[in-house]
Amino acid sequence: MTRVDKEVVKKLISEAEEALDEIRKILAIELSSFVGNRSLRFSLRYCVIMVVEALADLAVAILEKDFGVAVESYRDAFLRLAEKGVISAETAQSMTRLVGLRNILVHRYWSVDDMRIYNDAKRSGVKAVEKFMEEALSYVEAKDP
Repeated sequence: MTRVDKEVVKKLISEAEEALDEIRKILAIELSSFVGNRSLRFSLRYCVIMVVEALADLAVAILEKDFGVAVESYRDAFLRLAEKGVISAETAQSMTRLVGLRNILVHRYWSVDDMRIYNDAKRSGVKAVEKFMEEALSYVEAKDP
């Protein structure tokens, strides 16, 4: 079985980190200012989508290349990574919650609660993304130093 391409890993992590950097900038703004600024609200939404899709693509690549496993959804990708021991079960659950948020943003934009997105990102979302990247990179480095 082939190993996941390190250049693919770097590209996807870089995409996620770029969006995460924007998220951190937005979260540094007071909630009242955030809520009153449509550009910031839309930017946060888009950055959440970017982060989740980049990291889900990474999960899919690891599963396909390292384990020969095909998945049916982003949610499944994170859960399967936990089954394979690549990430912790806790990290997988956190990432599946972010997939749910991404799905709301992509498919049901009229039901988006921007204050909830802001608060969830500030409370646990950023940490969940950082933890996933740490665990996934640790796995990739350990498999192919």
